[in-house]
Amino acid sequence: MAALAMVACNKKDEPQPTKLTLNESEISVAVAATFQLTANMEVTWASSNDAIAGVSSTGLVQGITQGEATVTATSEDGQKATCKVTVTAGGVTPPPAGDTYADFAQLQGSAYYVLFLQEGAMKYLGNKVLYYFGPNDHMDEAAGKNQGSRWLYIWNHPAESGGTAVGTDPFDMAEGWTCIKQVEGWCAGGLCIGITGDNNVSGEGAAEDLAALSDIQNHITNYDEWYLAIALKNTVQGAAYDFEIIGSNVDNVESGKGKFNIAPAATGEWVYKEYKLSEIQGLEFGNFNHNGSNLFTFSANPFLANTQLDLGYVFIYKK
Repeated sequence: MAALAMVACNKKDEPQPTKLTLNESEISVAVAATFQLTANMEVTWASSNDAIAGVSSTGLVQGITQGEATVTATSEDGQKATCKVTVTAGGVTPPPAGDTYADFAQLQGSAYYVLFLQEGAMKYLGNKVLYYFGPNDHMDEAAGKNQGSRWLYIWNHPAESGGTAVGTDPFDMAEGWTCIKQVEGWCAGGLCIGITGDNNVSGEGAAEDLAALSDIQNHITNYDEWYLAIALKNTVQGAAYDFEIIGSNVDNVESGKGKFNIAPAATGEWVYKEYKLSEIQGLEFGNFNHNGSNLFTFSANPFLANTQLDLGYVFIYKK
């Protein structure tokens, strides 16, 4: 008892640190790898860019995407200490030999925002996908309405969603893709954050989607480093399509819209396009707060009867 008391007394009397220090001031960590930071006193941890390097409440740093970030520790008395984190590509498990996705250049980037993409490619990208904005609405028979927050819709009739998919997907795999059949006249549609009311969509999850859209401006700051990738095809000579990426939507006012046009050859083969974001006229990412925001729109231009838009994939990525 006396010995225990003496130990406790001595430990209590030990001088406590007065200056905050970390075990490292600069580290390098691979994508998906971790590194344990420690401090000499109680602190809270924060990362300057969670999309590049995350940090837990205990100081465990994880590499997310190639790049640089700063992890800051803050003590109870307001002291701060920082550690520069460089996330590298090393340490990522290589894809299996002969994997069709591994041979596809546009899937070898470091970070992705996805609007349309097949499940197999999504699995291949893994945690490189910063956010998936693809359609997720589904009919709930019991509720009598669509559930979800993101839905693909057609603006006019007699256009039809759900044309006939022929062949393999853009990665030469037997997965489906989005088909829009233009029966006659004008044809247009879009990908939208779900709303309620006459559209009969629950909108559940829309708040998270809008927050993720607003956060894009914090990650895509250099438009020369990011690209829009799109795959499409058609079989009607002269068919072309106008596309638009919505940069922001505050109080139902769309702005920062990037526009481009594609006129694929009428071969029935996939056409692969890539645009540096700085080359897309008018594109500028900002804030979103409107539940009902368009993310991406398309329209036939010119308007030709019996045209089908086969939309293989749409995503924004950093090389």
